[in-house]
Amino acid sequence: MGLVRRLWIALALVYGLFLAWHYNWLAKPLTAAEVEAVLAHVDGKGAVTPQEAANLRHFFSTDDGQPFYNLNLMEYRAQATYADGVAHPGISTGVQADAEYSRLVLPLLLRRGSYPVFVSTKAANLLNSAGQDADFFQKIAVVRYRSRRDMLDMIADPDYAPAGPHKFASLARNVAVPMDPVMVVHAGHLVPVLLVLIGLAGSLLLQARQPLRPSR
Repeated sequence: MGLVRRLWIALALVYGLFLAWHYNWLAKPLTAAEVEAVLAHVDGKGAVTPQEAANLRHFFSTDDGQPFYNLNLMEYRAQATYADGVAHPGISTGVQADAEYSRLVLPLLLRRGSYPVFVSTKAANLLNSAGQDADFFQKIAVVRYRSRRDMLDMIADPDYAPAGPHKFASLARNVAVPMDPVMVVHAGHLVPVLLVLIGLAGSLLLQARQPLRPSR
C-alpha cells in the first residue's frame, strides 16, 4: 500500500473518531427520572431559585437529543463570595473565581464533545432599547453542548462539584440562554476542511519525495 493511500486512510480514521466524539448519535432523550435525580441534587444545594429550577426542569424534560449552544451574559463580583465562607488561596476577585471555574470545567466539557465557541469581554455600550441596565454584562461566553444529556451528565459528575462554587462565587448577575443553532461555524465544519488540507499537503510532499522512475 502506497504512503499516500495510507495517509488518507489515517486521516479518514481520525475524522471517524472526531465524529464519534462530536455527535452523540446513540444517546437517548433524557427520562423524567434522570432529570429529577439531578435537579433534586441541585435544589438541595440552594444554588438556583425556584423559577430557575422550573426552567431547568422544562429544558431538560423536552430533550430532543440535538446539540445546542448556551449563551452566558456575566457580570462579576468585585470580590468573590463563597457560600460556605471558605477562603481559596489565589482567588479574591470574581474574575479570578470564574477563571478557576473555567479551568476545572473545560476538561469535563471536552470529555463530552462540548466546548466554548465564543468568549469575549464587552468593549463598550452602544444601542439599548431593552430598558435600563439591560446591558449589565461584562463578558459573553457561548458554549456548544453535544446534547442536553451531556450538560446534565456534567452537572451530576462528581468532578463538577469542586467547580460549581467558583461559578456562583464569581457572579453578581448572570443570564444563561440555551439556543438552537441556525447559522454557525463549529468544529464539525472546520475539522474535515483541515484534514483535507493536511491530506493534500501530505500527498504532494510524499509524491515529491518519491524517486523518479527511469523511462524506458
